[in-house]
Amino acid sequence: FARRLVVLTMPATHAPPFPVINQLPSTAAVIANFKGDDLTWITGLGVGSGIFGFLSGRPIRRSQMYLCFGLGAFAGYLIAFQNSSARLMGFRSNPRECAQYGLEFPTKDQIHPRYWEVTNDAFYRKG
Repeated sequence: FARRLVVLTMPATHAPPFPVINQLPSTAAVIANFKGDDLTWITGLGVGSGIFGFLSGRPIRRSQMYLCFGLGAFAGYLIAFQNSSARLMGFRSNPRECAQYGLEFPTKDQIHPRYWEVTNDAFYRKG
């Protein structure tokens, strides 16, 4: 019996609308690609959940606050990880990554109108 290395990936049902930076990014590559928006998700959900935990945990406020902060920060990390990996794989707008790796970002005329809402419009307003 021959053993084969099987790489399990989630199949895409359509081609990515934006340039592909890394087709199968590693965890380290995705974390290295975090932007300020991604860190805002982690911090915002963590702090917001911590405040909620403090206000709702009457008899054990401190423990409830720490638990909710940890769960909120973890949820923010999962959202940030998903957004960062989608940018690397070309499923979200990635003009910053294209400039970093020397790829040409498509013009708005080259992008299907379905994806205009996920496109960074500030990139096109620069000129």
